[in-house]
Order: sequence, then structure tokens, then C-alpha cells
Amino acid sequence: MSKEIAKWLKGLGLAKYAGLFDEQEIDLAALPELDETDLKELGIPLGPRKKILKAIAGLEGAERSQAPTHDSDASLAAWERMPGERKPVTMLFADITGSTALTEKLDAEETHDLLYGATQRMCASVENNRGTVCRFMGDGVMAMFGAPLASEHHAVDACQAAWEMQQAIGDYSKQIPALRESGIRIRVGLHSGEVVVLTVGEGEKIEYDASGPTVPVAARLEQAAQPGAIYLSAATRELAESRIEVGPLQSLSVKGISEPLAVFALRRVISAEESTSPARSTPFVGRRAELNQFRGILDTCLEYGQGQTVYVRGEPGIGKTRLTEEFVCMGAARGMKCHRGLVLDFGVGKGQDAIRALLRSLLGIGPGAGKDARLRAAQAAMDDGLLESDQQVYLNDLLDLPQATELRALYDAMDNATRNEGKQQVVPEIVDRLSSTRPVLLLVEDIHWADALTLAHLARLTKSVVDCAVLLLMTSRVEGDPLDQRWRSSTEGSPLLTIDLGPLRKQESLELIEGFIDSSDPLARDCLERAAGNPLFLEQLLRNAREGTREGLPDSIQSLVLARMDRLEPEDKRALQAASVIGQRFNGDVLCHLLDTTDYDCQALLEHNLVRTEGTGYLFAHALIQECVYSSLLKRQRGELHRKAAHWYSRSDSALHAEHLAGAEDDEAPGAFLAAAREQLEQFRFERALHLTDRGLAVASAQSDRHRLNILKGELLHDLGNIDSSIDIYREALEQADDDVQRCESWIGLAAGMRVATDYEAGLELLDKAEPVVVKHNLTLKLARLLHLRGNLHFPLGNVEACREAHQSALDYARAAQSLEFEARALGGLGDAAYVRGRMRTANDHYNNCVELSRKHGLGRVEMAHLPMWGFTLMYLGDLRGGMSAAFTALDAARKAGDQRVQMNAEGCICHTATDLCEYELLELHAEHQMACALALGSRTWQPTGLLWKAMALQRRGRNSEARELLMQAASIAREVGQAFNAGRVLGALALVSDDEEARDAALEEGEAVLRKGAVSHNYLWFYRFGMDALISACEWQRVEAYADALEDYTRAEPLPWSDFFIDRGRALAAFGQGSRAPATIKKLEDLRDQAHRDGFRATLPALEEALSRAGVGA
Repeated sequence: MSKEIAKWLKGLGLAKYAGLFDEQEIDLAALPELDETDLKELGIPLGPRKKILKAIAGLEGAERSQAPTHDSDASLAAWERMPGERKPVTMLFADITGSTALTEKLDAEETHDLLYGATQRMCASVENNRGTVCRFMGDGVMAMFGAPLASEHHAVDACQAAWEMQQAIGDYSKQIPALRESGIRIRVGLHSGEVVVLTVGEGEKIEYDASGPTVPVAARLEQAAQPGAIYLSAATRELAESRIEVGPLQSLSVKGISEPLAVFALRRVISAEESTSPARSTPFVGRRAELNQFRGILDTCLEYGQGQTVYVRGEPGIGKTRLTEEFVCMGAARGMKCHRGLVLDFGVGKGQDAIRALLRSLLGIGPGAGKDARLRAAQAAMDDGLLESDQQVYLNDLLDLPQATELRALYDAMDNATRNEGKQQVVPEIVDRLSSTRPVLLLVEDIHWADALTLAHLARLTKSVVDCAVLLLMTSRVEGDPLDQRWRSSTEGSPLLTIDLGPLRKQESLELIEGFIDSSDPLARDCLERAAGNPLFLEQLLRNAREGTREGLPDSIQSLVLARMDRLEPEDKRALQAASVIGQRFNGDVLCHLLDTTDYDCQALLEHNLVRTEGTGYLFAHALIQECVYSSLLKRQRGELHRKAAHWYSRSDSALHAEHLAGAEDDEAPGAFLAAAREQLEQFRFERALHLTDRGLAVASAQSDRHRLNILKGELLHDLGNIDSSIDIYREALEQADDDVQRCESWIGLAAGMRVATDYEAGLELLDKAEPVVVKHNLTLKLARLLHLRGNLHFPLGNVEACREAHQSALDYARAAQSLEFEARALGGLGDAAYVRGRMRTANDHYNNCVELSRKHGLGRVEMAHLPMWGFTLMYLGDLRGGMSAAFTALDAARKAGDQRVQMNAEGCICHTATDLCEYELLELHAEHQMACALALGSRTWQPTGLLWKAMALQRRGRNSEARELLMQAASIAREVGQAFNAGRVLGALALVSDDEEARDAALEEGEAVLRKGAVSHNYLWFYRFGMDALISACEWQRVEAYADALEDYTRAEPLPWSDFFIDRGRALAAFGQGSRAPATIKKLEDLRDQAHRDGFRATLPALEEALSRAGVGA
């Protein structure tokens, strides 16, 4: 007996029949000649016969195939040897009806033989139409079409098989009286959808099965079908509608499906020759109108230096990329320098997003260039004058370069909107200057995946190319078109030509076909029919044809791509699937990591036109190819590959590390998104950080992960100035908190929001709840933050000692935690605490220390926040010009950073100094700016300040009634929001502009009452200063002296040059007003006049000069 035959039968589980084969001298060479009759004569029962025939067919197929066998390549992973893939298929269930009647007329063996003949014909119909028999169930079969080799024709093939099956059984029944008399018939159910295709066994024993919801739906349709009928679902009808005729039936309820299933009866299968459809093509063909449009735009651009944006829009695969490639060729032929960026939905590494890719191309930075190369390119750009010096900080960000310490401080101080605004100007500026020597063409593809920041960059580019020799090309799918009316409005009417691509014309499609096969070939008509004018569909179909495959011509892009993928060698197929996990763009080193090899070169994928080279890496030939290949993987396979990709990116790209962990549904994904968001936050990329935080929340299920992400989201929203949303997020986190520590973090975040919202008491209450938790768990850094925030909340309330104690404790804990940022903040806080108490010298020392520490370590935001306060203390120390200079420095930084809160404070410092310096135009201007900031921030507490200084500007110009109205409004707001921060100085000013004694005294009396209750220091200083001026005008000299004494008492602990001047001035004028003409009095008035000129107290000169004039003393 042939050992090979024995081994072969043993592999099939049929070793007991080896003796029969030995007796008949049947060897491997004779196997292909065996048929059903031969095996039956050997006495082999139906079931084993079926297995043997199927195995023989497999042997024949293997001999015909030029592809290598897939049985035991040790280099392949287990999932490749026993793959299991997701594929779109059509499932067929067929069952014989009327078989029971046979058993009444025939014995068991005769019944068996007749039913076997019917089953054989059913199987033949399946196999003749490229189907695969999966199982035998009683008197029926289950088969699938479109697997194991994918086929876009699977629905048509299934319908054809079902139709032929009915005809074959009908003919069979007519031939055999017993069958004809029993009325034997079959019923068939068809349903199309995705299944998991299972590979059972290996080598000669390989079989296929399918699982998933599609399978039971097809079975249910078969059960519902009438004998002799073929029922199909709407999904199958839609896929095969050009080749079938159907009749609608009553909808069917199917277990597990909420809505009734639409059912149709197959009436006829139409031959391919009868079927007609639209047409299609491949090398570049057609699009003549579009080419002419672009040619005109190109001529105008080159002749007149007037640029424009061209927006090419169309369905996936319609030819957007191919058309823009032709546009690029036209531009290049006319001398344009072309640069390209691609927007990807996933798989974007550092420096590879569309805008950064454009920038690198413009600066001649090659793909994968290291930091040194990028530094050299950045320096060259600055040296060549492509950007202004103050744009260096934005260029560094876009090139992923570290900021120098002084630039980092500036960048730190900026708010996010300012950073984005600066970055959005970089590419347009460079393009504009480069285009002066050579026209430029920019191409940005697939903007339907663009985020808000990328769209903002593109809007800026669209505006900027108008007046230079630059053309901007963009492509997008129709679905998800992001250029809505709001975006178009943001381009301020800049020229934008939209080209909507439709299907190719039939003649154009035939031109495309000629590049692959003879257009008279019958296959060409089939391709035209299926492609329906979509160039990508047609190209892929034609490539199938050119590769010699006439079977399974695709009808959907997914099946088309998978059909081509299935013809790859196993290792190439696995590489393609692994690449799809990385993303549309991928690098060879990452792919090799996923494949556990070091030398895979993608050559086969390039030859099959599934991918193309892109710089030093690769790009899927079409986004849909990547999507289709990825969809074929089982979740387990995806998870394994995503996890390996995550491991790779953990060393280089935290965002992609997190994305791949999310793709693997790994529990570590939320934490990875959190880490990636914090990394972006450190680079001041708040929108990107917020996006990553939201991605983390989308995949987070554990409460602890959601809490940490929500806390960061609240912080980001706060930094972006969206205080209401920030408060909402913190409240959500509080409601979902599991323990005291989580509640504590939520309380602190809420308190920070309450400070900006000027709900100070509520903020303090929240911190009182949080502090015991922080202390209990020894959370030193959180305690430093809490105490600093507490001090900031006490500041506007005028809680002097509480403010000082909080900031001193914050400093101690910041140093214990070794946090330079919170140490600097605490020093600034101690300055605030001293300021509240009127200890301006002490405050100045603290502010100096804060600013120096911040500058040394690049803490730009901390430095900027305290510069205005440093300016205030300089003013009170007698340096009015120095105070104003510091305020302008802070104002400039705040405007660059977009920090309106700091800007508001700096405007106030300018107003203080401008009042004494008698610069009233400056005073009015900056008072209005301060009011605008307060309104923009919604800060009612600060609104009276701007009104006060606006009123002072009006009063100095003699417009007392207008000034009085503003001050009455300011006083009303101050009473409403809390009097400690503003009421004292506002009421002092109101007394100064009052037009009668009663109103003046009422304002002074109310102001004194405010001060007795306790207030922020500037209220004492300015109330007594304004009050003395009001009383000097009324010649109430004793009250002037009383106010001078009160101001002296308030500043006794740390006398101030500013307050000393006003104290001396009040007393000298009071003495003169009461009749003193003593030499000492006159000398004091002269000294005060000279000091006012010298130090800048020009607003005080009129009263002094009038007194000296009355005394007969000249200037």
C-alpha cells in the first residue's frame, strides 16, 4: 500500500479506508481521476465520500495554483496560519423539502442515495459560482460567497448559484419518478454582510466556516422561504441589483434585529451581456473642463502675480488625487515650486501633519530630518529674512524645536489663542517671501479630516495667497466637507474656486481601460459596468484583470481591495494588514517591528500598487485601501498589532502611543492619553491637549481614569478662558468622585474658576473643604496650590492677614515640594499680601524676587502676571515713570500672550500713573481699554476701576457731570459685588466731583465707613488723596489735616514717598489756607512744587502754584 495514500487518508480522519485504496492499487497520481461513482463502488459511505472528493479538489487546485502553499511557514504568526478574517460575503442556506415522503416509499439506502444526488447538485451550483460549502446540515447546505478569497461579485454569484440550484433540483426531480412523485424541492435564503471567516485545519485538511450576525439572518430567510423559492435580503438585492429581478414580500421578524427585515423573492438572474451600466477609466483621462479652468488660473497667477485657492471636492475614489497631480505637473512645467501636505485621520507622527509638512518642505527639510537639521533650516530661514525676529518662537514650535529660555518665558506667558495666531502667520509669511523669487504651488489633500487648527491655518493661507504668485490646492470628500459658511467667511471673500468632480464619462473610461487591456475585451465591459465612473474602482478592477484574475470581479471597493490582498504571498499579506494598523502613512522600521523582522522591504506591496513611497516612508495608494485592509482584521489581531505599535511609539510619540493603545482597547489607553495631553500642555498647545483629553475620555471606562482626565480638561478649559465650561467639568468630576482626594481636586479646580468669576466667598468655602483632605494625605504640591489660591481669593476681599498667611504657607510648601513655579507664585502672592496691607516696600521686594526667579527659569506667565503689581509698588515708592514703564512692559507681554486679566491690571497701573503725571489723553485711552477687558472677562469686581479712571479723565477736562455719572455707576457696582476692592477710592473720587456739599459729605462719610470695615490698601491711599483734594476745593482745612493725619497713620509702618508727598501737600495747603504765611510754610510749598516737577506729580501743581502766587512767590 502506498504510504503517501495512507498518510493522506489519515490526515482526513479516514484511515480505516486505506485498505480499500491499497486493494485497488490507488496511489496519489490516481486520485485526481476518482469521481463519485468510483468511491461509491469502493463501498465508501456518503459522508466520507464527500470529504474525499473535496480533498481531491483541493489537491487539484493546489497543483494549478502558482502560489506557494500556506501550510506551515514557521515565520508566520499563529493568526496567519489560522487566520480568521472579517470579510463582506453573501451567505446561502439551502434545504430540501419533501424528503419525508421519500421514506414512506423507499428504504433508507435508496432515500440516502437520492438525497445525496440532490445535495451533490446543490454543492456543484455553489462551487460553479465561486462559492464555498461550509457545512452540511441534515438535508441542506450552508455556503458563502466572497470568502476565503474576497470577491465584489459575491452577491451576484450567490444569486446565480441559488438560481442554478433550483433549476438543477427541478431537472433532477423530473429524471427520477420517486422524486417527482414526492414533490421534492428546495428553498434558499440569501443575506449579505460581514462575517468572520474561519479557517479550520491546515494543508490538505483545510476547511472554511463563517460566523457572525449575517449567518443566522440567511438561515432565517431560508426557513421562511416557500418550497422552490429564493428569498434574499435588501442588502443582497442592493449589491446585485444590476443583475437580478426581484419581487417584494412581506417583511420578516428576525430574532436579535429590532426592525422587521425587508424580504424579496428572486425572480430572475440577468446575464452579464444583458446588464448595462455607466462607464469609467485609469492613466489620466478626461477632466478637460477642469484642466482648462486651472490653466486659466495658472496663467493669471504667473502673469499678474495674483494667487488663488482651488478646492477639489468629490466622493472617495472619484479622482481628486489624480487630478491635483496633473495640476501639480502643469504648475511645475511652468516653473512653480510645489509643496505638499496631507491631512490624515490617524497615524500622524511628529512633524507630519499637513501644515508642518508644508513648512518643512518650504524650508527644504527632508522627511525624518533630525533636530540639528531642523535647527539649521530654522536659522537659515531667519538669516534669509523669511520671517521677522519675533516670529522665531512660532517657527520653533512648528518645527518641534526647543525654545531658548528667553523665548520659552515669552511663549509661557502667551495665551493659546495668541500662540495659534502667531503660528498661523508663519507659513503665509514664508510663502509670500519665497514667491517673490519663484512662484509657489501648495497642495493639501484630504482636508475632510482636518481639525479646527488646520482649517484655521488654511483659511489664513487662502487669504494670504491673493496678492502673490502662489496657488493653493485643497482636496476633500463631499461627506465631511469642512469648508462651511463660517470658514468661508473667515477668508474675507478671498477667491476660492470649487471643483466638484463627478463620474468619468464612458468614453473617458474606455480611454483609461486601453492602458490595461483591449477595450473590446468582454472583460472591459464588465469593468465599465461595475466601476460606474469611479476612477479608483475602475483602476483596481483593471489591475485585477491585468493580473490574470477574471473571477470574483469586485462590486465594492472593500471586496475589490481584499480580493487583491488575498493574492499576496502570506508574509506580504500580513505586512499589508500590519501596515493598515499603523495608519495611512507608515515607516518601514515601524512595520518591521510589528512583523518581528528587520528586513521587510514592501517591494511586493509597491509592485501590486497597494502602497507608494512617500519620502523615506510609505503611503497607502488610497485611504480606502488602508480602511478596507484594516477592516479585514479580527479585533484580536488588531489588538495585538496595535499593542506592538504602541510599544514602538512609546519611545518617540506619546500621542500615537495612546492612539494605538486605544486601538488595542488596552486599559492603559486613558492614562496614555492623559500623559500625551500633559506633554502638549507643557508645549502650550492647549487645543491639541484638549483633543487628546477628549480622546482619553472617549475610551475611559474606569472611574479613576475619567476623573483624572476630567480634572485636566477643567484645567485646560480654564487656561483657554472658557471658565463656565471649566466649572461645569469640575462639577461633573465632583459628582462622579469616588473618594475625598478626587473630591478635593474638583473643589480646588472649582475654586480657581470662582476666582475668575469673582465669586470669592464661594471659592474660599470650597478650599476650606479641600484643605483637610490635602493635609490628611500629605499632598504637599496640592497644598501649595490650594494656599496660593486661597491667598488670591482673600486679596480682592481685603482680608489682609489671611492673604499674607496663606501665601507664606504656600511658599513654605512650594519649597518643600521643590516646585519653582509655585515658589515664584507664592513670592508674588506674598507681594500681594503686603500690597493689601499697604506695605509697598515689602511688596516691592517680594515682586522683585518673584520676577527674577521667573525670568531665570523661563516662567513667563508667572513673571507677566506680577509685572503690573511691581509697577504699582514703584509708583508708590515715588518712581512714577518707572511704574508706568513696568506697566507698559507688562501690557505688551499680555497683549502678545493674549492674557486679558494681566492686560486689565497693566492698564490700571498706567491709569494710576497717568493721573499723577497729568497725561489725560493717555489716561482716558487706557481707562477705556481696562473697561473693555473687564467686560470681556465678565469681571464685575474690576468694572468700577475703569469707570473711575475714565471719570478722572473727564473731570480733569471740566466735564464734571459726566464724570459724576460714571462714578455713581461705579459706586453702585462696588456696593453690589463687595466694597473691599474698589469702593473706598471710588467714593473718594465721587466726593471730588460732587457739585454740592451734601453729596460730597455723603460720599466721604460712606467711604470712611468702608475703610473702617477693612479694604485693599489702594482704597486708603486714594480715598484720602481724593478726599483731601475735595476738601481743599471746599476750603475745609481742618478736615484736610485730619485726612492727612489718617493717611500718615495708615502708612506709618512703611512710609511711602507717594503718600508722604500728599500728606505734606495737604498739611501745607491747609496751613496756608488758614492764614499762615510763615517762611516755613512758604518754603514747604516751594519744596512741594519743585518735587512735583521733579518726580512728575504734575496733577498737584495747580493748587500749589495758586497758593504761592497768592503769597507773591514766582515760579
